[in-house]
Amino acid sequence: MLYHHAGDAIFVADIQGNLIEVNQAACDYVGYSRDELLHMRPEQLNPPELSGKVAGRLEQVLREGGGTFETLYVHRDGTRIPVEMHARLVEYGDQPFILTVCRNVSCRKQSEIEYQKIIQATGEGYWVVNARDARIIDVNDNFCEMVGYAREELLSMRISDLEVNESPEDTAKHIRKVMETGHDLFETRHRHKDGRLLEFEISVSYADIRGGVIFVFVRDISERKRQEAELRLSALVLNKSSASIMVTDNNNRLVSVNPAFTQITGYEPSEALGRNPNMLSSGRQSKAFYQSMWRTLMETGHWEGEWWNRRKDGVEYAEQVNMNVLRNPDGSVYRFVKIALDITDKKRLDDQVWHLANYDAITNLPNRRLFLDRLGQEIKKSHRSGESLALFFVDLDRFKEVNDEFGHDVGDLLLVEAARRISRCIRNTDIVARQGGDEFIVLLTSLTETSQVETVAKNITELLAQPFHLAEIEASITASIGIAFYPHDAANEKTLIKKADQAMYVAKSKGRNCFSYADVK
Repeated sequence: MLYHHAGDAIFVADIQGNLIEVNQAACDYVGYSRDELLHMRPEQLNPPELSGKVAGRLEQVLREGGGTFETLYVHRDGTRIPVEMHARLVEYGDQPFILTVCRNVSCRKQSEIEYQKIIQATGEGYWVVNARDARIIDVNDNFCEMVGYAREELLSMRISDLEVNESPEDTAKHIRKVMETGHDLFETRHRHKDGRLLEFEISVSYADIRGGVIFVFVRDISERKRQEAELRLSALVLNKSSASIMVTDNNNRLVSVNPAFTQITGYEPSEALGRNPNMLSSGRQSKAFYQSMWRTLMETGHWEGEWWNRRKDGVEYAEQVNMNVLRNPDGSVYRFVKIALDITDKKRLDDQVWHLANYDAITNLPNRRLFLDRLGQEIKKSHRSGESLALFFVDLDRFKEVNDEFGHDVGDLLLVEAARRISRCIRNTDIVARQGGDEFIVLLTSLTETSQVETVAKNITELLAQPFHLAEIEASITASIGIAFYPHDAANEKTLIKKADQAMYVAKSKGRNCFSYADVK
């Protein structure tokens, strides 16, 4: 009576797995009659993908005397039914049989599915810990993603495999505390699979089920911690930075300045707050400069550059400036932030270094490097305008004799005076440079006619032929000049200089103290 009227399906099979008896509940489970079932194999009740596991279950029961399994039965109408099977090896009349009791666990499975959906849907990490041994027994995908481990890996781990702040002994004490109080909220650190440290806020609750479990909800607060650290660092930087930092509102009125601002500008916060930063303007930058700056700042949210400002005492200073726009969620301007370094000394040093690199140390004329750059620019201008250029290669005759007889100091004085005399013979738009040694280069720009070239050449030779009075010493020299025209004699810088140099040697061969053109042999 119990067998036939039981609510659970009961199957009896021989040790080969052949069904030899079923109860009415079994027939109701799968929709087949008793006669039909007794002519079927158990694997025919499973879906195709699970039928291969029947043999394994049979072997386990025969080996161990029983087992509990979960599987799916397929009803005659195609419905899949999740069942929990309790199989036992029994003897009756000295013969072994396999008695299997099956229970429909659809409701439980549905609850498990809903439970899994809930824990997977939460935006936080979730895991369950066995309170006895701190072993992880369940976990959601979010937590797997947080710590970089697969679910299978985590289910073989304990809290101590992840925990950084607590030792295993500390964790055991913590678990006992949670079991006593029922819950806790705390912050700790776990180690990611790749070694990174993660900052977590953890909420735990204890439940006296399944021998005691702890439900753990985890929130990754690494970003929050990072932001808090950045805020602390920002405050420290703001107060300790050597850079001037000032913040203005959407109307560009100062709302905050740091100590370095006062140190650099001379204005105390009480004197600066509420004012427009243009109180520091030196007047060096044009209106167009500021218009371009504001246009870039508002379009891109960022501007970098240099400018000159004026301190409270009127002294000008140079700044390297970095400006940013902070906006409200609706896109409107909240604040402007300016960080500036005082680069006055650097600018002066840069100017000195640039001057040393581009000007002759003795005559203070442009050197060969700077002259070549300017020559290139002038050739481009002449190419566009159609005007000519004239290049003079000037060599001082008998300079070596003066240098050898009176010494390098007198020779340097002669070079300085020669540079002055040559400069007096040209226009402000023309260029004179020292090529090196006793050689100079002169460039006459924007020539509409070449007649003036000969006048300049004569003036230079006549002026250099006049005696030099140098530190109570009188010295006399002359000059040989070679002249080449662009574009008539050459189409580029290198060839133009070469043609003028060759023409200078022609002048020397004629007896010095004269000039010669490149197209004259």
